[in-house]
Amino acid sequence: MLTYLHMLSGWDWLSLGIVLLILEVFDAGGYLLWIASIAASLGLLLLFFPLPWELQLLLFAGLSALAAGVWQRCRRRLPQGF
Repeated sequence: MLTYLHMLSGWDWLSLGIVLLILEVFDAGGYLLWIASIAASLGLLLLFFPLPWELQLLLFAGLSALAAGVWQRCRRRLPQGF
């Protein structure tokens, strides 16, 4: 497993983003949409700037938590049926 983490690439993150978008289709409430966009953005970033796997996971976790919090806050302001 650790060997796989050392070889994480942008393609892995882009694949994760696609899987999360497919799961979002089954109505996850919008959370996976934002997390998928973070995974895809991280994947695109890694295609140009290689980063250590620890930093990749830290960026993904931190930005995902931030996106979930922002989405929860925005969702409260939306009309009830949306």
